[in-house]
Amino acid sequence: MEIIGLLAGLAIVGILLFIFFSLIGLVKWLLQGYFLFRVAEKKNLDMPLLGFVPFGTFYLGGQMYDGHVIDRGRFNPKTIGVAFAIIGIVVYLMGLSIGDIAITYVLMESIAFLGIFKAYTKNFGTAALLALLNMLTVGIAAIIILFLYNRKLEEDAMGIVDESSINEEQYKSI
Repeated sequence: MEIIGLLAGLAIVGILLFIFFSLIGLVKWLLQGYFLFRVAEKKNLDMPLLGFVPFGTFYLGGQMYDGHVIDRGRFNPKTIGVAFAIIGIVVYLMGLSIGDIAITYVLMESIAFLGIFKAYTKNFGTAALLALLNMLTVGIAAIIILFLYNRKLEEDAMGIVDESSINEEQYKSI
């Protein structure tokens, strides 16, 4: 009788953990989708609503490679996005066969978002470190970078100047 009670307790704990992690995953998906949508909209990327679709994020991330990771105009940004989406699906399906579904998805997401990270930081080394951090934090770093990049794009659109970038001569002339 005690074993049944123990098993029931373990089942309840398992169900509660499943609900907890599902809610965290849902919040992550909504926040990342929203900020990716906003960035894609401001950067005039093709189909910004794909920020809410799992493999659509790869498509949007791939479009940001144009002019940030590879030379602008070398490839059509839509073609790069489609290539990332297809590669992401293939790698994801390979992960299904070996059981590393979440790991392969986060790995591909980090690689696809490398263009966004590079656009934000203007430095490839820093962008690569952010992609690594995104893998280690299971996608949380991408939400933070997308939030910051969205704010930066809004400030640029409004003409807000960062005071730390003004040198003394410009300051004296103001």
